[in-house]
Amino acid sequence: MYDSIVRREDGSYVVTSGDIPRHVPNHGFWAEEWSAVDALAREHPELVTEEEPPAPPSLEEVKTARLAEVNAAYDEAVSALVATYPDAELLTFDKQEAEARAWLADSAADTPLIDALAAGRGMDKAELVSRIIKKAEAFAVAVGFLTGQRQRYEDEISAAGNAEDVEAVSPDYALPEGLAL
Repeated sequence: MYDSIVRREDGSYVVTSGDIPRHVPNHGFWAEEWSAVDALAREHPELVTEEEPPAPPSLEEVKTARLAEVNAAYDEAVSALVATYPDAELLTFDKQEAEARAWLADSAADTPLIDALAAGRGMDKAELVSRIIKKAEAFAVAVGFLTGQRQRYEDEISAAGNAEDVEAVSPDYALPEGLAL
């Protein structure tokens, strides 16, 4: 009837007839066939091969997976810092800061973006430059703090000698109290 019967770890079977394997779980539509296969397997255990459980992941695989989780949580934490800004505005941040620093160094510096921003907001250029620098510095400190945490988690993962130590590394990104953008 069957060329081979493999009992899976979950108790279901994979039966092969004529080189065509078919999964037979123990529920729903297949329950009756499962009962017949199970009875045959009990009567003729020599026909049954037990499925080998998957090998546990290597320490390096566990480390790689945990580091991916750490990095994803870091990306989420950093993204939260700028969640209220539209993407197009985010693309101007570096230029805003560069122009603001150039203007602070030399008030004759060319600052077309800041000039446009100040005009659009109806704001004094000096006030806008001050705000840009303040936000840029706060953002740098916040990202630096989060990056330091990420690097600490990476160091802990790298130093871990077994899977339990790797799993104990739980990324929990937070800014220190009083540090806000």
